Amino acid sequence: MTLAADGGTPVRTRPLPSGKGAEVLGPQERTAVLRVLDRGALFRYYGPVPPEEVAAFEDEVAAFSGEGCRAVAVSSGTAALRTALAALGVGAGDEVVVPACTFVASVNAVVLAGAMPVFAEVDDTLCLSAESVRSVLTSRTAAVMPVHLDNGQADLDALLAVTGPAGVAVVEDTAQSMGATLHGRRLGTIGDVGAFSLQLDKNITAGEGGIVVTRDERLALRAAAFQDQGGHFLTQHGAGRDHAPDPFVGDNLRLTEIAGAIARVQLARLDGLLDAMRTAKAAILTAAGPLPGVTMRRYPDPVGEGGSGIGMLLATPELAARFAAALCAEGVPAGAPYGGQPVYATPAVMQQRTAAMKGHPWHVPGVMAYAMGMCPQTEDLLARCVRVGVSPAYTPADVDDVATALAKVADAVLR
Repeated sequence: MTLAADGGTPVRTRPLPSGKGAEVLGPQERTAVLRVLDRGALFRYYGPVPPEEVAAFEDEVAAFSGEGCRAVAVSSGTAALRTALAALGVGAGDEVVVPACTFVASVNAVVLAGAMPVFAEVDDTLCLSAESVRSVLTSRTAAVMPVHLDNGQADLDALLAVTGPAGVAVVEDTAQSMGATLHGRRLGTIGDVGAFSLQLDKNITAGEGGIVVTRDERLALRAAAFQDQGGHFLTQHGAGRDHAPDPFVGDNLRLTEIAGAIARVQLARLDGLLDAMRTAKAAILTAAGPLPGVTMRRYPDPVGEGGSGIGMLLATPELAARFAAALCAEGVPAGAPYGGQPVYATPAVMQQRTAAMKGHPWHVPGVMAYAMGMCPQTEDLLARCVRVGVSPAYTPADVDDVATALAKVADAVLR
């Protein structure tokens, strides 16, 4: 068959569903929002009647996460990372190891804490390489931030074998992988603290929002304090809160009651959404058959990954670019994660620019410089990677179209 990119007929002309939790927003979420509006309690800590949504959401996330877990809801996934780092006491003079393949929020949270991002390689999981982490640890390393990319898993068993003896905390950036598991354990509950996102593209959504999860009661108290101005304060009309025994200056990163209400509905659907994505992904790969010349992204636990993407590694960047373009022409969106670029290629990161342009270690000449080529393995993997998304809203016809396009393009481009 002639590829659509070469003038042939595309497999599909209608857009595919692309969301996750956003695809199932409906009457239940509407009812939850109206319940909050009808009660008039929009703020999570007080109102004309006692607020209940965010507190209940935190309890439900804690129960979902596993025995002994505590949850603190915040205003975004980035806020969750910032709160997690603050709970750990990460700050000026510290280094935090971040994978070279991630969204820029992972870096932003470290910089806003006053700490220095140190980049390490990813491996064929597209997540942090434990061996690379070992090579960049120093006496200043306060935390390592594995990012569970696109419902996949960082190899935490290998990573913890490196960080544990070194006494370094692990902050799991689980923004893209809420509910996925590693050998039966929920991602975000295995390290010292996990950070999750409720942004529109995520497994469950409230439009924006985030969650911090930990089994450490002290860290949970510090997280709760940080997101609410640090704790121990009074408002002008006499109301006050007292989150932790060691008050400190914090921030306002609170989740609203409306977002909490939506998130509660979505959380109840999470396991079903993951099952739907896993089922659709397995059906696509079975129907597509062998794809010669394609190496699939590796998962430390294939059963537990969340199924939201088909990650493929090709032999060369040129083949990957042609493969992705051909899939797009067939009506199946495809491309390299983050445009095939490491996070340090982001101009603000590469040029080490903050809003103030003073006061951060970045602005001390000679402290640390970034340059393309410093994580060559990551740069190579990203340049050769093609990702095809999978939605829980896929119908059998959608599954068939994606599988047909994969087989058609692989046959034409790679044989």
